Amino acid sequence: MKDFAGVWFYMKHFKIHSIFLRNFLLIVCLIILPVCGIGAAVYYVYNKVMQEEVSSVHLIGLSRLRDMIDMTVREIDDFALQIASDEASRWLLEEPYPATPDYAMNTQLTALRQKLTPVNKISGQFINSVYLYADRSNYVMSSNLSLWKMDWFTDNGWWNDYLTHKKESDRYWVSARAAKQFIGEQKPKQLLSLYYMAPLDEKVKQGAVIVNIDTERLGHFINNVNDLVSEDIYIIDKDGIILYNSEPALLNRSLADIGSLKNVLRGSEGTPVQMSIGGRTESVAYLSSQYNDWIFISVIPLQLYDEKNAHLRTYLYVIFAAGFIVALLLAWLIAMKVFQPIRKIISIVENPDKWNYGELEKQEPHRNEIRQVAAAITRSHDKQVVMEQELRKRLVLLKQAQNVALQSQISPHFLYNTLETINWNAMRLTGGENKVSDMITSLSLLLRLSLETPSNLIPVQDELQHVRHYIEILMIRYKNSFTVAWDIDEYAMRSRIPKFTLQPLVENAVYHGLKPRQDKGTIRITAERRDGRIFFAIADDGVGIDPERTAHINNELQHGYSEPGAGDHIGIKNVNQRIKLTFGEDYGIVIVSRPNEGTCVQLTIPAPQ
Repeated sequence: MKDFAGVWFYMKHFKIHSIFLRNFLLIVCLIILPVCGIGAAVYYVYNKVMQEEVSSVHLIGLSRLRDMIDMTVREIDDFALQIASDEASRWLLEEPYPATPDYAMNTQLTALRQKLTPVNKISGQFINSVYLYADRSNYVMSSNLSLWKMDWFTDNGWWNDYLTHKKESDRYWVSARAAKQFIGEQKPKQLLSLYYMAPLDEKVKQGAVIVNIDTERLGHFINNVNDLVSEDIYIIDKDGIILYNSEPALLNRSLADIGSLKNVLRGSEGTPVQMSIGGRTESVAYLSSQYNDWIFISVIPLQLYDEKNAHLRTYLYVIFAAGFIVALLLAWLIAMKVFQPIRKIISIVENPDKWNYGELEKQEPHRNEIRQVAAAITRSHDKQVVMEQELRKRLVLLKQAQNVALQSQISPHFLYNTLETINWNAMRLTGGENKVSDMITSLSLLLRLSLETPSNLIPVQDELQHVRHYIEILMIRYKNSFTVAWDIDEYAMRSRIPKFTLQPLVENAVYHGLKPRQDKGTIRITAERRDGRIFFAIADDGVGIDPERTAHINNELQHGYSEPGAGDHIGIKNVNQRIKLTFGEDYGIVIVSRPNEGTCVQLTIPAPQ
């Protein structure tokens, strides 16, 4: 719960820019997008396979139906042609029916009726009746009603059709019709009648063989042949007239009158197409008969296929929903795992004092990137703490220096006025200038520098002039016990330097270098420009400093700051600090010394641009 609250704080604070939120969304996308892609691909492949399967089953069923119907019609044609060419049929067609048939004629009629009865195993199962009509006698022999005068024969609906086609000299035709074959029959039967002109071997036809197929039995036969119970079959002739369909109202109508199927034959034969029929998507295919001019059209509703697709879509939706939930959980866990190091780093940055080396080793026992980053932050914090301590220390020194500076603004005025009074009294007592008055004059000029130059930086020429005043005082004090050699580059004279910089160095050369020597010495003061810097050197040939002491002083000059206290005087450390504060850490003082040979104090400042 604490982790969630912490993460929620970052998300609320940084919003979309939160690293956790970005990682979370990225991981969700990386998981969800492949799942969606795979789901879409599975659905596309499954849909394509299902379409191919439906098309294949559709064509296989239609081809099997076509072959069975072709074989059945072939059997019927053979059977009808046998009847049309039989001698007994010829006798009935040629001879008028006698008023009182004798025994021989009855025997012949009985044999003819038996021949009209189909015995084929395939076609015989759905043939309703077979008629042999004699034009000359106007009698019809029926396979189920024996011999009848045409005027008394109940099923006479075919006769007008026969007369029409006879005039057109047709030898064979087919028509669908509804007929009542028995007296008292309530509901007419749907028949598909096949007409064959007879006799077969003569030009002048004297009658016809009519084979009546029961379309209800044919429908059962078609359903037995085809596994697709919901399939709708259309059989049409070459003129597009519907010869068979399970809907009687469509029989003998043109296929063009059925709006949903009028363009079926424009498509490619043997290639099922999907069409919208009555608001439903159905697969439609057609094949031409390999025996006659019939065309078989099959219409299969894709309801079952759509239901399977709907089940697949539901299944994919469930998988997607489950995958989305799993993706959210995985993304949350992974994002939390990835965000933990960032939270740890943020914790280190916000509270670095808590993370010492022991705590860091406890949290990250193995060396890795987080431990390295945390260690770097901890080291940076430690350095910052040291710098803050050093800054506070320097601020204390700055305040002390400010106090000293404020005091120095008062002391020189007091000393300057006092020295002027002493100088006039000394001249009055001696009757003119003397060594005391000269020393007082030189000292007064030095004090005037601190009073009349408000800026900290003065020209090197003025600084050297002040050094000369100080040396004049020392010459009187030590009775010319040393000499001074000057070698100043003219370019160095144009640079500026903090006031009272060279004077303390000369003072150290006299008091710590030449005075302990007990004999006359020399001080060399030089200044030159080199490598973009001005190098000052105050060298003496005094007693020198031992190497350890020299190294210690140089180390203090490089890294340390003096802490003025009671009795401290302006010295080398003071000058070094003022140089570094004014020009930077790259400048300052370096001491070079050899025991019994002398000491050289080197001071560097930047050359003027």
